[in-house]
Amino acid sequence: MKTYELYLIQEDIAKAYFGREYLFFDLFARFSESDSLSEKKVLYKQMMYITTPLQVMRIHHKLEQVLRSFGKYNRTHHTHMLYTGAEYGEITVKSQYIQMSTSGNVSMETTFFEVLRKCELTFLAMDYENKKYGWLNPLKQARTYV
Repeated sequence: MKTYELYLIQEDIAKAYFGREYLFFDLFARFSESDSLSEKKVLYKQMMYITTPLQVMRIHHKLEQVLRSFGKYNRTHHTHMLYTGAEYGEITVKSQYIQMSTSGNVSMETTFFEVLRKCELTFLAMDYENKKYGWLNPLKQARTYV
C-alpha cells in the first residue's frame, strides 16, 4: 500500500523553489519523523508559513462528484473510500493537508491525483516511505531575459 501526504504550497513560494522541491520534501519528512517536540514546533511553524489551508468543502465536493461514478464509493466524515475490483483507495481531507493511501496498480493513484490537480495548482505530493515527491501540476519555470 502506498501512502502520500499532499500539501498546498503558496504559489509564490512554489515558483521561487522551482527545481528545488527536495527542500520541501526534506522539511515535511523531518517533521513526520522527528521525536523532538522542540524540533517539531520549529518545523511546524515553517510548514505553516509555506503552505495554504485547504478549501476542505470544495475538495470534498469535487471528490464526491467524480468518485461516485467509479466502482464502490463511500464517504465517512472527511474520508473518501473507493473500491474497484482488486484496487482500493482512501483519501482523507484535513484542514492543512490530504492523506492518501492506495493499493493495487497506479490507476487508483491517478484517479485521485487527477481530481485534486483540478482543484488547486500547487499541490505537492510526498511518499515518505519511498522518498518520492512531485507536483500534481508541473510548474513552469519563469523565464528571465537579460
